[in-house]
Amino acid sequence: MPDISRVRNIAIVGTHHAGKTTLVEAILSHCGATSRKGAVTDGTSTTDYEPECIGHAQSTTVGFAHCTADASTNSAQAIDMTFVDCPGFIDFFEETKIAVSGCDAAIVVLDGEPARVPQTQALIDFMESRKMPHLFVINKLDRPGSDFTRTLEALQSAYGRHVVAEQLPIGSAESFNGYVDLADGKAHQYDGTGEKDIDVPADMQDRVAKAHLQLLEAMADFDDHLMEELLEGVEPPLEEVEKDLCLECAHDQIVPVLVAAGLPGYGVAALVRAMEKWFPSPADAPMLDAEGCPIEPKADGPVIAQVIKTSIHPQSGKVSIVRVISGTLKSDATITNITKGGEKVRSGGLYRLQGKKQEAVQEAGPGSIVAIARMESVATGDTLTENNFKVLLPRVPANPPVFGVAIRPKERMDEAKISQMLARIIDEDPSLRLERAPITNELLVLGNGEQHVAIAVERLTRKFKVEVITAPPMIPYQETLTAGTEIHSRYKHQTGGHGQFADVWLRFAPQDRGHGITFEVKIVGGVVPRQFFGAVEKGVRETLMHGSVGGYPVTDLHVVLFDGAYHDVDSSEQAFKTAAGMGVRDAMPKCNPVVLEPIVHVAVTVPSTYTSSVIQQLTGKRGQILGMNPADKPGCDTVEAYVPQVELARYITELRTATQGLGTYSWRHERFDPVPGKWSAPKAAV
Repeated sequence: MPDISRVRNIAIVGTHHAGKTTLVEAILSHCGATSRKGAVTDGTSTTDYEPECIGHAQSTTVGFAHCTADASTNSAQAIDMTFVDCPGFIDFFEETKIAVSGCDAAIVVLDGEPARVPQTQALIDFMESRKMPHLFVINKLDRPGSDFTRTLEALQSAYGRHVVAEQLPIGSAESFNGYVDLADGKAHQYDGTGEKDIDVPADMQDRVAKAHLQLLEAMADFDDHLMEELLEGVEPPLEEVEKDLCLECAHDQIVPVLVAAGLPGYGVAALVRAMEKWFPSPADAPMLDAEGCPIEPKADGPVIAQVIKTSIHPQSGKVSIVRVISGTLKSDATITNITKGGEKVRSGGLYRLQGKKQEAVQEAGPGSIVAIARMESVATGDTLTENNFKVLLPRVPANPPVFGVAIRPKERMDEAKISQMLARIIDEDPSLRLERAPITNELLVLGNGEQHVAIAVERLTRKFKVEVITAPPMIPYQETLTAGTEIHSRYKHQTGGHGQFADVWLRFAPQDRGHGITFEVKIVGGVVPRQFFGAVEKGVRETLMHGSVGGYPVTDLHVVLFDGAYHDVDSSEQAFKTAAGMGVRDAMPKCNPVVLEPIVHVAVTVPSTYTSSVIQQLTGKRGQILGMNPADKPGCDTVEAYVPQVELARYITELRTATQGLGTYSWRHERFDPVPGKWSAPKAAV
């Protein structure tokens, strides 16, 4: 069990396709944790081992890996690093947030494309809310078109002057072959096997001097002595610069920017050194409980841990990945699930994860990220302790889902188990939801975007061998009658024995929205016996489930049974039910029926620069703009509108495309309105 001061838990986050997984692979190879450097392109990377990750050539779930740095020189001083490789695509951001909450620092990876900097906004906002130390790595600087300078400027424009370069690249694109460290002023060149020291290129000396001063000025905002030295024109000693750099990065006061090219491994050695020096250990960054009180990470303290990820294999069962906050967790421990009311569960083994490989360990101390096997009742976010120790850790709040599909099994024999299997998939990713649509009765899988839901369905099919059919959720159209009428309906059927006879008079009158179907009896003189009233009402209600225009349920209608006739022998409940249904079918076309579509209230939050585009989007979707107000989030607006629900089927994708992934929205049902004349609703499925 490593010394807690030598432990680093680091989230690898950033924009999609920025090379995060490739960078992790380069770090693992550099530190000797893997015998062969894997690649995303051929499906051999350590953390992207799931078939969905390989098939889509990108991270679709959180992966874990670990390595030990500098063990060859001094094992006592080796740094034990655990990496949490997080998906970059915005659809998977909810899962990323939960995993990041188990780390002490983060590396934000971007490629050298300044236009993509805004895509990191949600990540940075989340980390800033937790005051999580982080640094930026501008990756893929060996690619044509990469631009370090403009990307750095975009980062500083978005996040302030305390985002500051600590390295400058030597060369660009295909000629990128080294960097200058702005703390000590030394230049390093990559020679294919590692780094070698070189003189600072002559054409870079002015840039290096200016960038060095900018680094010192950023740090001086938090160090009065350094500020005095700069004002007096004194060059501070290197020891002071490095000390300030370590302290201020660890306290999330400055955000250094480093350079890299993950595929050839450029910049990896310097990044490993930075993680060791600048990032805090678990002892330096204690976690907080749900009351906001820090938990001291003592090895001899009470065992406190939180589940940050769940993985399920159909054969081997559930694996719960936990961050140990305090105490020493044993492989055979009996654990108390505080979140589940003190339920006792027994560990089925303790493991460190190297991608899909599970390496058994006997114990895990504070700061460790380990997997516990076969704790079937434990879920992501749960607080685990030993000996019923009472403490509760905060859960990461989840945003509501914004996209859904209707799902059903391809084979009828799978209907009984599909909900159970979907529940297992949701256990792995709690940002997914499973709901039964209240009107259409469809089974819905809801998530945070099209790709999020599509990957969940792929995983369901692969893991549990359940073939499914998905489709956009049905829109719960309704119908109503806009005029009234009276109908006489007689059902008479003679057979060899008793016949069937029923005679009813029904009055139909439209009602205001929201009143539904109401039924009233105004029979005088017993012309229809009381025992048949229920049959008439049942016939009316059942027939109104399928309107005459599109086959949708009819609503907002008042029906009165006010006259009729019966036969002592031939009348029955079935006869009166049939007569009532015939009367309804006869009345509906005569009462000016219309189709009603659901209208929803939408609140769209976007950066102010995109507000006009969003208003145009909503207007193009037959939206009625209600207003625009400043959002709680600085620099953003919230646009509110009434929009037909049918127009929102893929709106989250359209919104994210128009806003570089920065737009979000929520909606709630508002009312039903008649479908405009030039629009038509599809026929209801029978």
